Amino acid sequence: MEAPVEHLIVEQIFSEPLSDEEHGRMGRRLDDCLAQHGARWMRSYLSADRRRMVCEFQAPDAEAVRVSYRSAGIAFERAWTAEVYSREGA
Repeated sequence: MEAPVEHLIVEQIFSEPLSDEEHGRMGRRLDDCLAQHGARWMRSYLSADRRRMVCEFQAPDAEAVRVSYRSAGIAFERAWTAEVYSREGA
């Protein structure tokens, strides 16, 4: 039987606008860590001023995503489990 998959939200705040180059570097570092912990990135929302980002993941639990961020050396404000409500699911 497969372990249940949770939807996770990670919030980040940047003191300087996030550059495309740094965004790419973070993604490459994080991808390997996520795979090691059974998690995967789904989508991200970057604010227009590029100082805030919210990312959605699927993972066995929130700690898998937290550990992935820490292992990759990427700071985050919070990571939490979420219920998904969408137009597609209505």
